[in-house]
Amino acid sequence: MKIAVVGDSDMIVGFRLAGLDETYEIKSDEEGYEKIKMLDEKDDIGLIIIPEKLGEKIRPKLKDIKKFIVEVPDKEGPITREHDPVKILVRKAVGIELK
Repeated sequence: MKIAVVGDSDMIVGFRLAGLDETYEIKSDEEGYEKIKMLDEKDDIGLIIIPEKLGEKIRPKLKDIKKFIVEVPDKEGPITREHDPVKILVRKAVGIELK
């Protein structure tokens, strides 16, 4: 399975330097979602990496995507959240409710 990256030019260059060749530069959130949908249909793609800011803006649409998507901070750093998303996922997985 391949890893695909969808993001701005800075993000794409970084992942290309790391050896990934399935990289897609986008200019808008809508273009990003369209690329993600296209990658969701490809059988050889197992993981899609996107910037957090794109994920925040298109979150409702991502529920239709079957592939595993990982959001990473962009060059401006991580998005500040009230709750750590990893902690939320772990708590949901073990059945602990957030307060």
